[in-house]
Amino acid sequence: MQSRKYYYFGALALLCGVAQAASAPAPALAARLAAFDGWVAQRMAMERIPGLTVGFTQGDSQWVQGYGYADLENRVPATAQSSYRLASVTKPMTAAAILQLVEQGKVDLDAPVQTYVPYFPVKAFPVTVRQLLGHLGGIDAYRDNKAEQHFKEHKTTRQSIAVFEQFDLIAEPGMRFRYTSYGYNLLGAVIEGASGESYGSYMQRHVWSPLGMAATVMDNPDAVIAHRVRGYRLVGTELKNSEFVDISSRFSAGGTRASVPDMLAFGKGIHDGKILSAASLAAMVQPMATRAGRLTDYGMGWETTPTGGRYAIAHSGQQPETVTYLFSFPSRKLTIAVAANLERVNPEAFVQRLFEVVTGEPWQLKTYIAEANAQRYYQVAQGLFEEGRAYAERTRQPYADAAATREAFTQINGQALAPDAAAARAFIDAARHPAGGRVFLTAGASMAERLRQAGTDLNKYSSGGALAFARDYIVLAQGAPAKSLPRFEPGFEQAIIALASSWDSTAAIAWPAAPTSIFELDGKLRAAFRGQRAYPDFVPELVDLAQTSAARGEADRALAASGLAVALYPLSDRAHTLQGLTLLHAGNTELADAALRVALARDPLGAAGPAALNLEAYRLKGSGAVAQGTAVLQAAVRLHPRDANLQDSLAEFYAEQGLHKQAVEAYQQALLRDPRYSGAAAARAAIIRLGSVADAAKP
Repeated sequence: MQSRKYYYFGALALLCGVAQAASAPAPALAARLAAFDGWVAQRMAMERIPGLTVGFTQGDSQWVQGYGYADLENRVPATAQSSYRLASVTKPMTAAAILQLVEQGKVDLDAPVQTYVPYFPVKAFPVTVRQLLGHLGGIDAYRDNKAEQHFKEHKTTRQSIAVFEQFDLIAEPGMRFRYTSYGYNLLGAVIEGASGESYGSYMQRHVWSPLGMAATVMDNPDAVIAHRVRGYRLVGTELKNSEFVDISSRFSAGGTRASVPDMLAFGKGIHDGKILSAASLAAMVQPMATRAGRLTDYGMGWETTPTGGRYAIAHSGQQPETVTYLFSFPSRKLTIAVAANLERVNPEAFVQRLFEVVTGEPWQLKTYIAEANAQRYYQVAQGLFEEGRAYAERTRQPYADAAATREAFTQINGQALAPDAAAARAFIDAARHPAGGRVFLTAGASMAERLRQAGTDLNKYSSGGALAFARDYIVLAQGAPAKSLPRFEPGFEQAIIALASSWDSTAAIAWPAAPTSIFELDGKLRAAFRGQRAYPDFVPELVDLAQTSAARGEADRALAASGLAVALYPLSDRAHTLQGLTLLHAGNTELADAALRVALARDPLGAAGPAALNLEAYRLKGSGAVAQGTAVLQAAVRLHPRDANLQDSLAEFYAEQGLHKQAVEAYQQALLRDPRYSGAAAARAAIIRLGSVADAAKP
């Protein structure tokens, strides 16, 4: 595995883009980065990734490294200069340009889009610029994937809009979040209409050049682009060149190309306020909500979900030739970016591991609560922690006054902790949303501020997590003068203190770097967690172990891993799903279905839900295990017999294996369940095409 390192320290190196080592990282960080090299090599080998570049910037320091190959055929190494397709990481850049035009008085966020794009047809309801920024405009996404995601010809802005301009709205604007590149194409047309410049020209002059993003350009197959990376896809177990797709049809939603240092420069430029005012930045990172009062966890061009109680903004990208991820922690002046040249892999794992290397903090504490009646208490603590501490990182301004804060505590005590478990779950689900009064944010922000005033360093909760956060506030409130601080119901306080004590004794137990014997690991973990109420959740690690073992043909090891998951985490839907999938792989369909039904009972929208099982099937297909993916879809259809999309996926898998009759039947079943599902038109066309093939094959 080849790698190329580039260290940038100071503004001069960043602006010039010169690979140099003006100084070295601190010894402790350098050692962790060296270990990171080995982890990346293992991960790339496991996922068959040809080339990848990853890096971070914090303050004036920057580190970027390329791994593997930007071009396999010519053995061109991936470096810091490698130019990847950005895909949807383009969207926050487009959003920044819109907000610049708002500051200049050239765009009104609440004006109908036709104000700036007069050729866009008027719909049943007005669609505003603000709604487009938050994917709330009712604009649909791809309807005919086989055509719309495979354009070969270069398109102008007008031609790109024409692709979807006749689509009806899928909902009244503001009513439904629908992630869509077409909405961001409209925003690119808004930029052109308001500025009088082409999208690429405006971005170059007002966003990319001011931030020193010299390698960022509009992707163009005819242009000579320095350090252009070649893209790849897995077909079965074999690496193939990516299909050629001209992405000009996604120009302002995903039509750009850049290096990882340029991605980092954009993230740094945003949180440093180089191209937007503080007011615009605040609006940009504020999560939007539907008219029904549900947060979308998306602001203006950024995903805005708190991460481990941290204030974070992010955006991922995926399209032919590439996957990308840009993650920024504005309060910490830390930005991390990754780009790879293999389709359909998850780049977030590289961001998470590099974050842990740079900060020394776990990305996300994974805590298992071993008692069913205490899980609700943990969910409340987690909601308070995620919302409250993230808000404290973002601002020192109070979120709500004393009266609203006390009312939030009253609601939590009276509803989240009520005897009626179903009603309590409904309240907890709504508690972070505007429709639920944002009670987790109101109470959690107050808790964080009170702890800070008492001299607590809130950074300690990166390792202590929600239980330590809630416990410390409870202890603080118990020791304060009567009624000076809002209190929780006594049963909750006692349970949290007990859970936190258990967590204190188990949190340091780590998953071994290289578990040699699953059976030895089984004994150690069972002994360590016996009798504990809270302990680390290693289900993701057990999933990786089971999947890796299965891929190597080590069925006994895979079954042992899934059995340990269920033994240690019997309340986890993910553990039971793992067992079901492992049994399915071993050919035990009856027991597999039983395990999946247990998982579904634990969480109907969790790991055994239709979306998750569909994703697992495509993961297997991407690794070359098409027959195993088909078995997963068959089990998913048995579990979710009314889901049209699962039938559609099953039809696709059948067709790929040459099982045309079964494919036609599955497409027909999909249409029977929902004649108007998103793939209905393509399904009807496939039925005709596959039926003709089947007829021609008859003797």
